[in-house]
Amino acid sequence: MSAHSHHALVRHSQFPATAKDCRRLRIVVADDSPTFLEVVCALLELEEEVDVIARVGDGLEAIEVVADLQPDLVLMDVEMPQLDGLTAAVLISERAPLTTIVLMSSEDSAELRTDCSAFGAERFLHKPDLRREFPMVLEGVKQGLRARS
Repeated sequence: MSAHSHHALVRHSQFPATAKDCRRLRIVVADDSPTFLEVVCALLELEEEVDVIARVGDGLEAIEVVADLQPDLVLMDVEMPQLDGLTAAVLISERAPLTTIVLMSSEDSAELRTDCSAFGAERFLHKPDLRREFPMVLEGVKQGLRARS
């Protein structure tokens, strides 16, 4: 096991869904940096309508956990060991077609944004902008859920 690998932490929500419009969004976060995982999950837990149901450290774990848990959203780093986020996004979209995929990276370029879209991500987030842009991502996921119900 490498220094960056760690087992998936899966947490079942203590807040069951009561109504389709007000249910909490179930999120899986995938990043190979334990520090970034801790920080981003702490930020997400501050959101009233969010439950981080699992956090994983690589693309292979992300595919397995998302296929098992079928979350509303997977927030995943592009650069990860075992399997990168782009490849994982393709496989996740096949195995969990109702899960919204948002890829993120500390790098930002038009080419990377195009690649993320081509590989099945609904959105790309530049990591430094995550805190500012995440509320828009949440709103988009909620609108998608309402449209499906």
